[in-house]
This record gives sequence, structure tokens and C-alpha cells, in this order.
Amino acid sequence: MTDTSTETGGRWSLPQGFRDPRDAPVVDDVLELVGGTPLVRVNRLAPDAPGTIYVKLDQFNIGGSSKDRIGVNIVRSAIAAGELAEGQRIVDFGAGNTAIGYALAGLATGHPVTIVANATLSPEKANLLRFLGADIVPGRNDVPTDHPENWEAIAARYEREDPSNWWARQASTAYNPSSHEESTGPEIWEQTAGGVSHWIAAVATGGTVSGTGRYLRSRRPDLQIIATDWTEKVDKSNLRAYFERRDGWQELERDFPENIDLDLIDRIETRSKAEVIDYGWHVARTEGLVLGPTSILSLLVAVELAKEVDPGSVIVSFSADSGRDYVTREYNPDWLRANGFSEIADKYVPAP
Repeated sequence: MTDTSTETGGRWSLPQGFRDPRDAPVVDDVLELVGGTPLVRVNRLAPDAPGTIYVKLDQFNIGGSSKDRIGVNIVRSAIAAGELAEGQRIVDFGAGNTAIGYALAGLATGHPVTIVANATLSPEKANLLRFLGADIVPGRNDVPTDHPENWEAIAARYEREDPSNWWARQASTAYNPSSHEESTGPEIWEQTAGGVSHWIAAVATGGTVSGTGRYLRSRRPDLQIIATDWTEKVDKSNLRAYFERRDGWQELERDFPENIDLDLIDRIETRSKAEVIDYGWHVARTEGLVLGPTSILSLLVAVELAKEVDPGSVIVSFSADSGRDYVTREYNPDWLRANGFSEIADKYVPAP
């Protein structure tokens, strides 16, 4: 970990020059630009906190998100295992980032891609998917899995009705967490020189928080693993009841991804949509970090934690994607005013 800035008068100066040009990579294939993403120190959000905060910036992957690791590893592993045959179409459901990873891997291996996405898919991601040649099929994640419009049900139907389709199953395949156990975890361990004491990442499909956490815990048994998610989402699922082993949890449906390892995670922190969106604007204006909302959620938890931990603690918060994918939504004042978040819009971009 190197510090390229200096503190003067309570503020941080610009870095003294550019990075060593000898560190600039040269690669033979675009997919070699998946992994090896930077770790950046958070300097201004909690300057007097006893804990040090770093953010793992996985938007530096070639496709723009951490899901490049998953998409590439799922396709690579499935081909090696004989599960994905030559020419088959890759089908899966999701919010778009994994599909971009599939699209890149599919271009490299000759596999077309279809993604089943809900209405919240951002225009930026939809346009990029089409640009890369992927097909988008509308689906829903707000209905039960036995509903014909449920995105998982649609993906399953594609595979069942046409043998030329192969359902990648990012939420349950072991190739998801293994991608982070083999790459993200070792990277963070090396980048922090083994100093990482707390690992924080969004729950999502479970691969990032579980796979990375599994590797880091194997190197440091007392490592704390914290999963994050939206309060509104968790309250509608059985995740919290399962995690806390509430009375009757054994009889509840597991309505969350299988790759979420509840025996590995120490606790689950949730925050409201409004709180996180507001903090995303604050982080951009204060730290210069442009992060997606779920990444901001994890960073918010990290900043709060940094004020409580022992001196010398090293907290690593995960950033799955860039806030640039959300400038037409959560980071757009017009969208905020049209969707019940006028106070946030007025706070940062006052109406004329």
C-alpha cells in the first residue's frame, strides 16, 4: 500500500506526479483486463476514525464491474467441465453486470448471450449489452418463482424448451464464489499486506462476499465478514430470519441465492434507499469516488464501522461498479424529483 498524496491543513493535496509508466500493463487479450483492480484509501469521509478504510474498485475491470470475474469464470469453467457445448447460447437472469461479463466471454468463445432483465435495468447497461451483441428479454423479480414472468422461471424455460440454450445459474453455481476465492480474495490480501481485518460487500448473488470472505478467512481466522443489502429488499425476504435462525426458520422458503454462505458471514447490515442515494452524492462531492448505489451502501457501513474499531484495523469495502451507470437514475436530479427523492435533489442541485 503506497500513499501518493500529502495532507496539508486538513485537506489532501493532488498526487505528486503520475504513476510509474513501468507499471502500465500490456496484455494480449481483452479478457486479461479482468481482475487486478486497484485498492484506494478513503481519506476525507472519516479522517479522525481509528480504522483505515479502503475501497476495492472493481469497476476497473474491462466490462465495468466485478461481475466480469464471475461471467468469465462461469463460462471458462463450464467449457472446461463439458457443461457448455460449442455454439450453445448462454442464458441467465440478472441486473445487467454479469450479462456484460457473459457477453465478453461469449465473444471470445463463440457463445451468443441472452439476459433476462427486469424493468430496473439501467439504460446505460441495456445499451452496452446490445452494443456487445447480447439479447435482452423482459422479466420480473418482484413475483414468485412459479410465476411465468419471473426472470428465473424464464431462464429455466429457455433451457428446458431448447437444448441449444445453456442456463448459467449465477445465483447457485459454485463457479460464482470460486471466481472471487481465486482472484479478489488473494488480491486484497496482497494489497493490504495481510492487514485486512474487516471485509464488507453487498449480498447480491452471494459470490463476492462469500468467495472473497472464504479466502480471507482462511488467511486470517478472526477476519470479520459483513454483508450489506437494502432494508426494503431484506424485509421482503426470509434472509434475515434464516441468518438469525429465528423460530420456524427451517420451514421458510429460501427465497435468496444459494451462494450466500450464512455460516461464513458474521452479520448483515441494511440501509434504506434514500439514505444510500444521499450518501452517494456526498461521497462524490467529498471523496471524488463515483460508485454505484450498492457499493455506496457498503462504504457507508465501512465509514460507520471505522469510527468504532480498534486502532490499526483495516476495513476493505467492495465497489462492484461505477456510479456512471446511474447518472440517469439515482444520480440524476430530475429522476430523483420524479421518484420521491426531491429532498436529495434539492440538497445537491437546487431547482432554479
